Amino acid sequence: MDKETLLQALRKEGIREDAFDLDGRHLSETYTLSESCGRWLVYYSERGLEAGKKEFATQSEACEYLLNLLKNDPTTRM
Repeated sequence: MDKETLLQALRKEGIREDAFDLDGRHLSETYTLSESCGRWLVYYSERGLEAGKKEFATQSEACEYLLNLLKNDPTTRM
């Protein structure tokens, strides 16, 4: 899975677009996907902090993990 496929899946699931960021911009109160030094990171961005950060070797693994996080958090739904 890549970012574009993830975005399509999130829209299909009815996940609010302000609940996530796929570009690592450290937006407030969002689940975030970013890349750093060839590793993929998923975390919850809140006031500049990276809570619950997990690292992945591939974009696909990170996207799958983020999809599951967002699907399982009822606050992310429209």
